[in-house]
This record gives sequence, structure tokens and C-alpha cells, in this order.
Amino acid sequence: MATKRVKKPLVKTMKLSDKSTKTSRVGTTTKSEIPVYSDDEYEVYPAQRPHTDTYREYPPFVMGRYEQSNMNSELNDKAVVHRTTDRRGKRVSFFRNGDKDFKGVNVCINPKQFLNFEALLVYLNDRIETSSGVRYVFSLPDGKEIKSVTAFQQGRSYLVSSVKKPALDVPYGQSRENFWNNKKPSAGRVRKEELELFKRTESPKNNPKNKPRVITVINNEYRDRREKFYINPSTRHNFEDLLLTMGDMTNIDIHALFTEKQPHRKVESFSQLFNEFKNQDNFIACGPELVPLKPENVKRPAPSSNSGSDSMSVASRMKKFHKTNDGDLDEINEYEMQRSPSPQEHLLNGVPVNGYHEPLSSRHYPEDDSVKFNIRGKVREYFPPSITYPDDDGQRPDKKLKLEWIYGFHAREGCKNLVVFKTGELLYYVAAVAVFFRRIEERGEGRDTQRHYLGHTEDISCLTLHPTENWVASGQVSGKENPAHVRIWDGEKLTTFHVIGIGFFSQGVASIGFSEQSRGGFMCVTDTSDKHVLSVWDWEKERMIAKTTTTTKAVNCCCFYKYDDTLLITYGADHLFFWRLFWDPVGVQDGKLYRDKLSGVFEEDTQPAMVTSHAFSSIGDVITGDSNGSILVWTKDQDYVFKINKDMIGGMKAAHMKPVSTLCMMVDNTLLSGGGSYIKSWDSINNYRKISKREIPEIAGNVRTIIPQRGSGADGQIYVGTSKSCILAGSLPVKFRFIVQGHCKEIWAIAAVPGESSFITTSHDQFVIKWSTITHRVLWRSPMEKPTTALAVDSRGLYVAVGSVAGRFFVLNAKNGMHIITVQVGKSQINAMRYSPDNAMLAVGCEDGHIHIFYVHDEGQIYRKNNIILRGHMKFVTNLDWSTDSRFLQSVDGDFELHNWNIQRMEREDARTLRDCNWQTYSCCAGHPLMGPWTSCDAGETVSVVARSNYREIIITGDNTGRMKVFKYPSSTNMPACRWTKLYSGTVTALEFLYDDSFVLSSAGKTPVLAQWSVVDTYSGQQNHS
Repeated sequence: MATKRVKKPLVKTMKLSDKSTKTSRVGTTTKSEIPVYSDDEYEVYPAQRPHTDTYREYPPFVMGRYEQSNMNSELNDKAVVHRTTDRRGKRVSFFRNGDKDFKGVNVCINPKQFLNFEALLVYLNDRIETSSGVRYVFSLPDGKEIKSVTAFQQGRSYLVSSVKKPALDVPYGQSRENFWNNKKPSAGRVRKEELELFKRTESPKNNPKNKPRVITVINNEYRDRREKFYINPSTRHNFEDLLLTMGDMTNIDIHALFTEKQPHRKVESFSQLFNEFKNQDNFIACGPELVPLKPENVKRPAPSSNSGSDSMSVASRMKKFHKTNDGDLDEINEYEMQRSPSPQEHLLNGVPVNGYHEPLSSRHYPEDDSVKFNIRGKVREYFPPSITYPDDDGQRPDKKLKLEWIYGFHAREGCKNLVVFKTGELLYYVAAVAVFFRRIEERGEGRDTQRHYLGHTEDISCLTLHPTENWVASGQVSGKENPAHVRIWDGEKLTTFHVIGIGFFSQGVASIGFSEQSRGGFMCVTDTSDKHVLSVWDWEKERMIAKTTTTTKAVNCCCFYKYDDTLLITYGADHLFFWRLFWDPVGVQDGKLYRDKLSGVFEEDTQPAMVTSHAFSSIGDVITGDSNGSILVWTKDQDYVFKINKDMIGGMKAAHMKPVSTLCMMVDNTLLSGGGSYIKSWDSINNYRKISKREIPEIAGNVRTIIPQRGSGADGQIYVGTSKSCILAGSLPVKFRFIVQGHCKEIWAIAAVPGESSFITTSHDQFVIKWSTITHRVLWRSPMEKPTTALAVDSRGLYVAVGSVAGRFFVLNAKNGMHIITVQVGKSQINAMRYSPDNAMLAVGCEDGHIHIFYVHDEGQIYRKNNIILRGHMKFVTNLDWSTDSRFLQSVDGDFELHNWNIQRMEREDARTLRDCNWQTYSCCAGHPLMGPWTSCDAGETVSVVARSNYREIIITGDNTGRMKVFKYPSSTNMPACRWTKLYSGTVTALEFLYDDSFVLSSAGKTPVLAQWSVVDTYSGQQNHS
């Protein structure tokens, strides 16, 4: 029965039908199992209503074309045939193949629960253990193989097996073995007053008091300055640490929290925050004044909270109240940089903590004393120094890290992550930081600048700009303690307005889009769950309007149709879906999202494996790029059905040799497309006639995103983000120039150049790069023949040794990157390298656990290998440190075993004799000076990298969760206080101090994140300089 098309007024009702029909490609009519909306069935639902005053009237739709999401349907298949199934469940029993004692599992086979046979196998695999998983199902007793959900019969028994040989001679279901009965015997009826004794206690995890919450912290002096914080009650940090962390993130000296509602009440603890004040979300952060100010004393306007280089002085906002330590180190001037501090600066303290085996209460250690310490289940023995060190008191250090610069740019395929803010700054994200970058030309005055939004607690996964260009929406992935959510924040003040979706987005946020017609009134989001849920939000009210599952395949992007807020688009692997939003903005009920079955249908010769990009034309066409290298134009007909415009396929079919990663419609209606290393331009007015093309430099990689420059879109000036962490600026007629450069693969080593404001990095992308910490630009770049993993710079800064995965190292000129010599060490990957302080030797640690010593001759031109190999590590060597006299070496491996070596005798040295050894550097992530940082690790955390300052005031650790912690050096007390920051979601792979301790360099993650941090004194707020 065909659906009647009847013209009706704008406000109408729609009804649900299970009896709709569908015509297949061969012309036969089949019954659809998908609920379809029609005009003459029983369930009533309101039609669309205008969101804005400019909302236009739609043509009368045939409602039978909209369907709910179906995870089992083949996407974009024109010949989908729906089979008729019984919606009632069938109760059957499953037994394990060959096991006569297995009791069996009863399952109700319902087509709504098990959409296909593979879903049933996954369910049975979780319920019934087999040798290699449930792969086959056989009926009993005939042994016929079952391959469909519809083949099961009510009340019958079946056999599950991992092999295709059913054992039919076993008496299944006849075992007389009884289950254990642990029910408490009763003498009679339970009395009414005893019922409470039999009630189960609620799990602590389900207790609402233990659930995280989001609070808004208001500056006491500037009331329009607000920040949102995600508070987890299960954290190991105390309430005082929470106040310090809030202060570090907002650059405010927070001494106390008060409720915003009058009378203002002081928050004393976590318990009070989650119990007594659970209904209050806004709190006032007070500084040394310790009381909330009256409204007439509040200052305005508010400064930026997360600003970068153009912020107001930190010293004007920070007055710390720590007591001065009388045991501080004597001041070291720059002329004493060549010599290392005395052995007295290595004195440590031990207290019984988690990991300690013998309690030690004294601050002085006899020479025969040792400390037993547990790291990852193994007991280590460390020998403390013979003289105590006064600064090893477990107190919080007087230094902290402040983010100064983010190097590089990371472009994700199929995801927009580069926009131009209204100030003209480039906006992109790296790890958990949103970066505002402004390029200053070399002939102009000043340097490049960056501002940073630091509100996210895990890596940012997507970012978009509001149509008004005032706000930014960014989503993050889910971490161990921090859930996935979307943040909407002010791009100028860098303050957070809304935190949306905590508890709703289970794994992460894949894509975000704002509505264009209503000027950003609504927001759509897709998550990274298995079914990729699409949701629509009224973000100002933090209310979800509608949601639906999309597909189990990858979804690259979601967006609103540019000219209609009730039409949404999602695309990705094998699909391009158009969704219609049905929602009454006046009513209280949630809306519905239904897919348009007629729109987004590919032809047989145009079906791509992946839809990768999109754009909108000025006349309402939807333009898509795909993995085939083709560009398709989807034109809507009079019934609002989007179909491929066949008149425009010829010229843009196979437009690129590689996938079309980005599409950009310029203001003059010129379409720019990027695929591989080429950018092509098309005239959308003249049937998308090809205009020109331009190839970007090979060193930049492939094109990932294209955006017009602010205020110069008419003249074709664009920014191009590439796959090798670069951003280019220019136009098609003009040569492109680099404005941002970086590594595109893992960074495993960073080495500071002595006496210079520069450092060197190496990566698996086969490049060695020297950077300036002042201009933040590349000084030189040297290609390598193999991926590299280790670095070492001599104490004069003349040459740099680079270790590779092929077991050889290359020596380069540190001034210009020119190659000097190549030396083969062995067949194992080189993980660690270190020049001796006298530059006479080079120690090389390898993947096989061996350490090789090379003697350096002729100013680094010749390297002679010592035939004796230092053996003893059972796992790969990770770090090396020399003593100041170049006589001893310490090394640590992947199992955190610390070994000491006598280089003169080329043999192991007793750790007891080196308890007072003066180490030139300390990068080994084990030992007595690091017992304190290990005790501060949460469950599952491990210290991955370590760096000690050259003046030996602090030591910084990086762990496998992305945290960087600053401790006093040395740090051996139980749970010492620290200052920590989290920029990454992955493991921190490298840490390094600049020669004068003014900056710290760090890297982390498979997608490399290279950051520069200022070391700031908490007393004065000034940067740490020699």
C-alpha cells in the first residue's frame, strides 16, 4: 500500500507505523521491519516548529521516508531487503560442547536484542567459556549448524563450540551435581523488625556522595571571572592540595572557598563540599583577605585567567605564604656552572611508607644502613647518603611550572582542528591545550605569541568555533579519573561557560557542530562509543534535545545543514546520513532524530570506503570528498531529497590521486580541495570547472585542512595544516611558507645545548631538529636514514650524537646539523646516550640490556669502542648518568633495576660505596633520591622519566598518565608534597632542563606533544634565571 501525500498545514501530527512498505531496486515490494512514520497510524508526535523568527515553511513531506537508526542495516545500499521476523522472544538452552557436567544457560532469543547472529555469538562468548571462543552453534540432537537468529525454535536445546565438530554422544543436561546453597537457614518467619538485617548495603560506587561534580569558582576581586572545575571525591589529594591546584590553574592565590549564596559559609573539607554544600554549585575563591568582599568593593573588568605571553604579571597576583627554609642551597653563580655541586647536596631522607620494608625514624643513617623499597612488586635496596640534607623535608617546592609554548601542530584525518579566531589568531589543539597562535613576520617588531586555554583534563579530541566567533566548543577523551565532556568557553577571556555531557559521553567526543541558521543556538555532538550516538543540545541551558544511535562504523564528522537547523549530517566509513530533527521547542518532551532514507544514497560506481570532508555551496548544495579521491555534489530536489548531481560528477570524479582530506568554500564561491600533497581550486559558479592546482613542499607531508585567512579570503590567502605537524601560509599563485613546524611521530629524546637558549629533539619521523627557546622557531633540521630514539650533546655544545633503532649512532655538528660520522654499535636499538663530563667518553645503552663505552678523539671526529661490554641488565636500558669525575656510571632498565658501574675497571660497583657519589645529571627513574616521588604515585602509575635541575633545587618526574610533578631535590620522604600539572593523556617520554634552569622541555604521546615550560618562583612570581 503506497503512502498518500496530502498537503497539510505547518502544524500537524505524525504517527508511527509498523506496516509501511518499501520498494526494492528490482521493483518488488517487501514489508519493512523498521518503524516508519506515516500519516494514518496510531502514535501521535508533533511536527517541527520554528526555532527562530526566520524559520521558513517546509514543503509537505512524505513521512514514510524517515526511519529510526538500525545498527544491522547495510549502509547506503540501494537493494536492502528487510526480512519478516517474529518479534516475540524464543527461550532456548545452550550447552558446552563435550561437557556433560555443564548446567546450561537459558537465553531468550529476541530479534530486538540480537540484531544479527554475530551479536548472539559475542553474548554467548561472555556467558560460556570455551577454548578459543564461541564460533559455532549446533542444534540437539541432530547436530545441524545454526547460522541465523531466526533459525532457533522455542524450547529446544543447542550446543556451542569453538570447533566445527559437535560431540553428540554426550548426555547434555543430565548432570545431578547441585549448586552450592549459601542461603541462611531460618527457624521460621522473619519478624518485621528484623527485615533491616537482611537488606544488602548499597555499593559505595553507587552512593551519590561519591560521584564527581562540577563547581564554579568565582574570583573574589573580579566577580565576572569564573572558572569551572571537575572535582573527583576519590582523589588521593587533600582539600589543601585542591585549593593550590585551583590557584595554579587560575593564577590566583586561593586561601579559602566560600559559598556564593549569603550568608557566605566557608568550605573546610571535601566532605563538606559533597554533603553539606551538595546543592550549591558556585563558590567564591578568597585570597589573603580570607573573607568575601562586599559588592561595592569588587573590581572590574576581569583579566584573563589562562592567558599566555600577554597576560598581566604573575607577581602582582601571587603572594605565597610558605615559610622560608633555613637550609636552602647557597647561591650558585653562572661561573660555577662547569663544576657540579658538592656531595653534600645529595643527602636524602627515608621514612616507612607504601613500598618501604624497614621503618627508619632517624634522620641520620649509619654507613651500614640500607632502605628496602618496593617498586612494582620487587624489593630494591638503596643506600642513603652518610650526611643528611636539610631540604629533604617533604615540603612543597618553591618552584612551579607555567606553560610557555607548544611546538608543532597535529592534524587528524577527517577532523577539523584548525580555525581562525576573530582576533586573527590561529586556533588549534595539541594534547589537552587549545592554542591561540599569532605569527609575527621577521621584518616586524616582536616575536610570535601564544595564548593557552587549559581547562581540559584529558586530550582534546575535537574543536569548533561558534558562528558569532565569541565562543569555542571543544570535546575531550575519557581518562582514568576524568570523564569525556564538552566545554564551551570564551576565546578572549579564556573562561569556561558550560561543561556539558559528563556521564553521557562514555568514551570520548568525536565531533562537534553549531547550528548556522539560528546563529549557534544549538549544538550537535557525536561520541566515540560503539554505536556513535548523535545528540542535539540547547547548550545555553545545558539541555539535551534529542539523541539517536548512528552506525557501528567510524563517524568522522557531524554538522548542521547550513540553511536548516532541523537537518543534520553525519558521515564516515561507508555512509553519508541525513537526519531530520522533530522537536517542539514550546513543549517539555524531548525531540526525535530520524534518518532520511532517500537522501545520501550512493550509486554503485560512487560508493566510497570513507567520506572524509564536506562543504556547503551558496545555493544550498552539500559537497563531499571521499577516500576515492572524488568530490560529489549533492543537490536537493523539490521534496528536499539530497541526490548526487550527475551533471557535475564527470569533472570531479577522481579529482585527487589520494583521499580528499579537506574542502573549503571561499567567499568568492571558489571551492578548494586538498588531497595528498596537492591543493586544487574549482569554480562552483561554472559547474565546478577546475581552475588551478598547487603542490605543497614534500617535507610538509599531505594536506589535512584548509581555511581562509582572516580578512583576506577574497584574495585567496589561506592557511594549510599538514600531516607532518606543519602549518603553511600563502595562496595558490604564491609559494607557501612555513609558520608552524614540528615532529609528526613519537619524540623519545630531548637534549639542551649547554650555554645556549636552544635544545635538540629527535623522533621516529627520522628528523633531528634544533629549536630556539626565544623565537620558538627551527634553527636547523637534519634528516636521518632510520627512526631515532636517543640524543647526547657534549658539555661544550659542539656536537650531538643521535642513536637509532638500527643499532648505530650518528654524530652531527650541533651548530648547523651537518653530518660528521656514523658508528655501528650493534644490532639492538639504542635507547640512551650520555657524554662524560670531560667529553672523553660516550656511554650507549641498548635494547638488549648492554652498555657500550666509546672513547672520543679528535674533537668528536673519531670514536673507538671499548671491547668490554657492561652486562647485567635483564631488560632494556632506559637512562644513563655520569659522575662528575667521569669515573662512575649509573644505569636503569625497563624493570627499574638500578646498577652502578666503575668505568676504569669496566665492572659493577657496589652501591654502598657510591652512596655519596656526586652525579653530573640525574635522569635514572630509580634510586634513593626518588623514593618520595614513587610513594606519591596512585595505583597503576609509574615514573617513566626524570629530570633534575642543574642547580639541584628541584626534580621533575613524568608518569604513564601524563602527569608532571615537581619535588624538592632530593626527595625520599613518605608522600612528599609536590606541584603537579597534567598536559597529556599518554606517557611522558622525555624531560629536560635548559642549561640555566629557566625552562623545562617535555614530550609525550604517540602523537608527539612538545611543550616548553617556564620555571616560576612561587615567592616572587618571576621566571627562574641564573
